Amino acid sequence: MKMRISDDAKIGLLVLICLAALAAVLLRVGNYSFFKHGYSLKSRFHFTGGVKRHAPVRLCGVDVGEVRDIQLIYGDETLIELDLWLNEGVKVRKDAVAYVTTLGLMGEKYIEIKSGTNTVDYASADELITGEDPVRLEELVKIGTKVAEDVGKMANDISTVAKSVDNTISDNRAKIDEIFDNLDETSVNFRDFSQDIKFHPWKILMKGKEKSKEEMEADHAKMTAERQIRKNNFAAKKGVK
Repeated sequence: MKMRISDDAKIGLLVLICLAALAAVLLRVGNYSFFKHGYSLKSRFHFTGGVKRHAPVRLCGVDVGEVRDIQLIYGDETLIELDLWLNEGVKVRKDAVAYVTTLGLMGEKYIEIKSGTNTVDYASADELITGEDPVRLEELVKIGTKVAEDVGKMANDISTVAKSVDNTISDNRAKIDEIFDNLDETSVNFRDFSQDIKFHPWKILMKGKEKSKEEMEADHAKMTAERQIRKNNFAAKKGVK
């Protein structure tokens, strides 16, 4: 005698199969770790920048777990404690540092663990590792604004100094020209003296005849005329350019 299954039983069995399939899909897509082995580490931050549960956890750029839970810790200051669930076999040093970062410029937030030093032991389950707060956007804007203000102030100071130097040069143009003329005259005199000594070295050993006042005045007038000619030539060349 064959056993007959009622229509209600068939419908119930179909519903159970559908529910089981749906549960398997949810577990797969949601990356739930109910059937995985591993352990948890704790890390605390002042600011996490919007990290959410099930955010990826990476060690040196490799996916090793996820953020299982997020808790607010109240005390002298409010902290955010992240429960970092790590896959079985993953080892993290006690001096490792957890950072909040993003996948791309505007991507998903995740936790990156920077490996510690090889002289430190590995952390045990539920142990606390250091958390490094991410830089806030408003802080970057504040720093950028301050830098822009400092640059503007520096530009104004440079402009003021430049104007002051320009005014000083303009007010003392005659004296400056005279200084350069004197330097030019000294250079010419030194060149003539060097040429004279080069061709007449015996003059070094002999005391020269002292010139009279009239001769000195004549030499000075001659050098002044030569200097004026050089100035005129220089001005003419500058005008041509």
